[in-house]
Amino acid sequence: MFTIVAERINCTRKMIREAVERRDAAFIQQEALKQVAAGATYLDVNAGAHPETEAEAMCWLLEQILPVTTLPISLDSPNPRVLEIGLQALNGRPAMINSISLEPGKAERLLPLVQTYGTAVIALCLGESMPATAEERLEFAGRLIDQTRAVGVPDDHVYIDPLVKCVSAETDQGAAFLKAIRLIRAAYPDVHFCAGLSNVSYGLPQRTLLNRAFVTLAVWEGLDGAIIDPTDTGVLAQLYAARAVAGLDEDCMEYLTAVREGLIA
Repeated sequence: MFTIVAERINCTRKMIREAVERRDAAFIQQEALKQVAAGATYLDVNAGAHPETEAEAMCWLLEQILPVTTLPISLDSPNPRVLEIGLQALNGRPAMINSISLEPGKAERLLPLVQTYGTAVIALCLGESMPATAEERLEFAGRLIDQTRAVGVPDDHVYIDPLVKCVSAETDQGAAFLKAIRLIRAAYPDVHFCAGLSNVSYGLPQRTLLNRAFVTLAVWEGLDGAIIDPTDTGVLAQLYAARAVAGLDEDCMEYLTAVREGLIA
């Protein structure tokens, strides 16, 4: 099963920010339902356009989303107070925290919430510096897993994000990411992955072509989750097709179901 964390409800996007500011419940619910219909596993909710009103905006967004879907929610904030308010609003619904990292103090602030509420967590391979090689990503992943294990978080609740960087700036970074998946999978077989794949194509034309190629290669290396726009039927089609031909989709049922339900084109 591939985990799709649907990214569209993010207040850094102009349309979402403006909908929150005018309290347009119908627009937010439509955005949620579009992503549910497209096959999302989690709905990511980011209310962080304005830090001073983030907690209030998070509450309002969840008030609109929770009545229209039973999907788990990915709470996307670096602020422990905002996350705890969100977790309390979820009232026991399965959830994910997006994300911890090796940036000073970040994991220490957020892991108690993961532990207390039993959530899954995205662990970003980022510290005081950004990793350049696959081996550095493996080292960062290991340090993150040491921290999640120390507070009793099972490895299968951890989604490693090996950090996708744009190939327009550093042409070796796509290959480094792919190798990192292979190395981390070998060292920590029970963890999952979840990465923002579209970063790879930033700054280049015809981005969807690069995104599709990258999805195929990443699935082959062991990627089993991504933060994507599930309404992008081209990328989603590539994902399901890649899993089928890689032998990761038993009897090709995920692919067949997606075709029958009109999820891919």
